[in-house]
Amino acid sequence: MANSSQWLEEGAGRWPPPAGPYSEAQRLALEELVAGGPEALRAFLRRERLPPFLSEPEVQDIARAALPPAAGPEPAAQSSPGASLDASSLTYFPERSDLEPPALELGWPGFASGAFRGLTRVEAHFQPGCGDGGSIYGCKEAVRRQVRSARQMIALVMDSFTDTDIFKDFMEACSQRQVKVYILLDQSSFSHFLKMCKDLGVDLEQEKLMRVRIITGNTYCTRSGTKIIGKVREKFMLIDGIRVTTGSYSFTWTDGKLNSSNILILSGPAVAHFDLEFRILHARSKPINLKELSSCKKNKVLDQLVKITVASRDMTRENFLRMDFLYLRAFVGNLKRKRSGLHASREAVYVPNNAMHTSPPLTKRNGSLVMRPHWIIER
Repeated sequence: MANSSQWLEEGAGRWPPPAGPYSEAQRLALEELVAGGPEALRAFLRRERLPPFLSEPEVQDIARAALPPAAGPEPAAQSSPGASLDASSLTYFPERSDLEPPALELGWPGFASGAFRGLTRVEAHFQPGCGDGGSIYGCKEAVRRQVRSARQMIALVMDSFTDTDIFKDFMEACSQRQVKVYILLDQSSFSHFLKMCKDLGVDLEQEKLMRVRIITGNTYCTRSGTKIIGKVREKFMLIDGIRVTTGSYSFTWTDGKLNSSNILILSGPAVAHFDLEFRILHARSKPINLKELSSCKKNKVLDQLVKITVASRDMTRENFLRMDFLYLRAFVGNLKRKRSGLHASREAVYVPNNAMHTSPPLTKRNGSLVMRPHWIIER
């Protein structure tokens, strides 16, 4: 078997083929991509005599997903990541957390390891369906039947959720049958879900039996501090811990009416694997700040935030700064309202001469001004 030196001597390229899933050459190529863009990536591949390993859509997706490092002191100037063959990354290792995983606070069906979850069955549905009396919208109708059959719990992992019909079924399960609902959504599509809820007049903060959290794919860290955040492609829905629906179907109108897709409905021992996977993803997920979102809505900032995240595909530093500014403006607006409410309660105070003060009366004690005791007139 040829070793690294033999590959170099035979002119097969400057890099030996990767022995496993990790490739240092590809890592350096990604460093070039996030630092200099697609042209820098292509120049690096030519210089290092590497075959292209990313398609053009992948190059564009990675460039958009790259998040610049947090603002702070700029690091000392350094050479291009691909300039030296022995360059290495000190931040490549995955992040670890010593925090406790978030609790499934609404409860979770308890099944002992190896417990009986029903007979093994598999149902296949395709869209568009044809023959055997099947509906042309077989996937959507099968999903809606599963949601309506839930009696205890629904746990969903989805890349995109904007189908209003399916969401109304979720709301009906919560309100009429007291079904507990957990939803894990890909972070990049959460703004679309939020916009759907707003259009339907649904306040997630008021939904006591529904918990929505966001998740991402893997995070790749570069030497410069830039992070490339992957997307969630898993799609499955657990029903009462005994059935699971999984496949290529997304909960969107286009998948329900236009796109070709399929789903499998599984029961039996296979469900245990999805049960475990959901709990792992839930432990990795992040909460959404519903109070902050409510504050944004009251300040008419929510529409602007959704407009930025939905209309702009380029998640540039400028867009992130604009989003931070809008969140900050909403927060300051909240503080101002609370402060004005506090002052309003002190506007009317009772004093001997029945005079009205805009602020509590002051008196001099030990050479300094202090507030004199007074009675606040309740309004």
